[in-house]
Amino acid sequence: MASSIHDFRRSKLFRAAIIVPTIIALIFSVFNLTAPNDPEKISSNFRLGIVNLDNSKSFPLVSTQAIKVISRSLPFRVGLFKDSEKATIALSNGEISSVIIFPEDFSEQALGESNINIKVINSDHLTVSETQIASQLPSTFQLGLSAFISNIRLAKLKNIVPSSEMPIQIESENLYEAQSLSSIPSPFVMSFITWLSAMVGSALLFLATNQMTLLNRAYVRTVIPVMTMGVSSFTLAMVVTLTTMQWEVFFMSWFFSWFICVCLSWLFLGIFSSVGLLALVVILPVVFYQPALSGTMIPLTAAPEWLEFIGTSVPFDSIGSAYRSVMFGSESSLPFLWLCSAALIGLFLNWVSDILRGRMKRRW
Repeated sequence: MASSIHDFRRSKLFRAAIIVPTIIALIFSVFNLTAPNDPEKISSNFRLGIVNLDNSKSFPLVSTQAIKVISRSLPFRVGLFKDSEKATIALSNGEISSVIIFPEDFSEQALGESNINIKVINSDHLTVSETQIASQLPSTFQLGLSAFISNIRLAKLKNIVPSSEMPIQIESENLYEAQSLSSIPSPFVMSFITWLSAMVGSALLFLATNQMTLLNRAYVRTVIPVMTMGVSSFTLAMVVTLTTMQWEVFFMSWFFSWFICVCLSWLFLGIFSSVGLLALVVILPVVFYQPALSGTMIPLTAAPEWLEFIGTSVPFDSIGSAYRSVMFGSESSLPFLWLCSAALIGLFLNWVSDILRGRMKRRW
């Protein structure tokens, strides 16, 4: 079949079909893994504005003690404001990320028996990380301040000095610890690049071989993905290894991504051979919804209901789990049955559609 490869090399899209999958793997992985998000840095740069309107006669003010507790227990930057109007303006300008307002008679209510209303002001126009953290604050403040006030009321009832020590000490253990910040987004990056490279490479290869004879292009569409996806996945594995400094994962990350890319490429090429590029109407959304479907960015159950239904019908998240097992050593494996079935369907559509077209042309 040397003539098939020779015909393919004469195509105007030959170089693009060979090189573009590797370029995608290189660019996307480098820009995502060399600047990973640092959860601790994000939390420490969250700015909480506090407005203390408490003018109760008791001393020291319970609100002042509550503010000290908040400052010590939360990893946020804290800024004090004299009135809620200035704090709201600062929130609107993005100078702070959230506002908590203590009412005028907070101390009196804290030492009494009535419930206390504390106002929290958030805004969704800030960054995604700030919005996500701020959305959790009302329940966090309610739980923490309720325990704080209950402790003060109990101490008053017993006529003792309230203790500032926390009675519960948490022993934290990390089952699968990331060796670097780049290790955390690596499963998502690998999963998304796998799908994107397979889709783009298949589309370019389909266009590049359209003018070839039927059996020659079926042969090229079977052989070339093994080579192009091998180079693309090798590039991806190298970037992942270099950015995470986990040399022990190189071979498995290369093998996993290579195997998945080839299976997906054969499936996409088979579909393209049957219905043409019109198949992108379905394939494109599947690829770009992988952050949710793969379960690498958010749990599948947290996705919109219609995406969750698709994800539970077809195990897209098993690929994400396989990549997590490579990076963190968790218990998971490649969905060989699904991937091999997809590859066989693609190869069947690729060869059978061209054979049938060839017979129809000879008859006519």
